[in-house]
Amino acid sequence: MKLAFELSGESTSIPRAEVRAVFRGTVVRELDRVLVLDVPAYDPVLGERLAMSHAVIEVHDICAQNLAAIYHAARDMELPDVRIAVRAKRIGNGLRSTDVETVIGKALYERGYHIDLTRPELTIRALLSGHSCVMGSVLTLVNRAHFASRSPRVRPFFYPGVLLPRMARAVVNLAGAQPHTLLLDPFCGTGGILLEAGLVGVGIVGSDADTRMVHGAKRNLEYYDVAGELTVQDARQLGFRDQSIDTIATDLPYGRSVSIRAGSIRQLREEALDEMFRVLRARGRAVLLSHVAFDDELERAGFRLEARHRHYVHKSLTREIVVARK
Repeated sequence: MKLAFELSGESTSIPRAEVRAVFRGTVVRELDRVLVLDVPAYDPVLGERLAMSHAVIEVHDICAQNLAAIYHAARDMELPDVRIAVRAKRIGNGLRSTDVETVIGKALYERGYHIDLTRPELTIRALLSGHSCVMGSVLTLVNRAHFASRSPRVRPFFYPGVLLPRMARAVVNLAGAQPHTLLLDPFCGTGGILLEAGLVGVGIVGSDADTRMVHGAKRNLEYYDVAGELTVQDARQLGFRDQSIDTIATDLPYGRSVSIRAGSIRQLREEALDEMFRVLRARGRAVLLSHVAFDDELERAGFRLEARHRHYVHKSLTREIVVARK
C-alpha cells in the first residue's frame, strides 16, 4: 500500500529521515513537505511514534494540481459507505484548499457518498504540493498536543537549553530504537531523550556526571510513569559491558563548566565517543547532537557516518545531528 506523510516544516531533512527510519518503505514520490512510501502494511503504532509529521494518509490517487484532474480522481475513488469529511492542505503556492474541498465533496456526493463535516467516520485529505495533489484516507493525525504536555518547563525538573520533546522523539526514531531493545543516553541531562524513548516502549538507560541532573531526570521519568535505569557516571568511563547497548542517542554537552571538568570539550567528545563505540553492539546506530561538526572525532572512534542534519534553534545555536553506525 502507498502511504503519504504530511511533513512538518521545522526542518527540510529531519521529517523525511524520521519517516524512513520508522517505516523503511520504498520512496514513490517526494514533494515539498510530502513523502509517499510504498509499504507492505500500515501499523498505526508506528504512525503515532512520529514527531515531525502532521498526518499519515493511505493514498488513493496522485494527480495534477488542477480542479478537473482532482474531480476525476475523486470520482474514481472506491470508499466504504460511511460518513465522509473532506479536507485539503495547500503547501506553498497552488489552488485554494476550500476550492479543492468543494470539488472533491461534489464528486463524492454525486456518487452517493454521505458528506458529513461534523461527525465523519472517514476523512479524505488532499495535499497540494508543487504541481501535484496527493489524495487519500487519513489513517493517523499526529497529536502534537501530547508533545506540548511534556515541554521542558512543564516537567518537575527543568534546566535551560534542553531538547524539545518533538526533537527528542525524532532523535529516538532516527536512531532506529525498537521496543524491547536498549537505548543509552550517556549525557542524559534532564532525561528528555530517555522519556520519549520510554514512552514508545524502548528500554532505556541513562547516565550523567552531574548528580543533580540524574536526580532531576529520575523525577521527570517518574512523573510520566516511565521506567528506566539512571546512574551517575562519567561518559568517558561507562560501566557497561562491551557491545551491551543496542542504540545510543545523546545531546553532547558544551559549555565552560564541562571543559573545566574534562580538560577540553574536544577531549571529552573523543573519550566519550571511544566508550560509546565500545559499548554499542556491532552495526548499532548512534544519533549524536552537537553545536559543532566532529567528523574527524567520529572517524577516529571507528564510527561510520550515515547521515547529517542541521537543526536551527536560535540565532546563536544550530545543532548538528549526526547519524552514525558502528
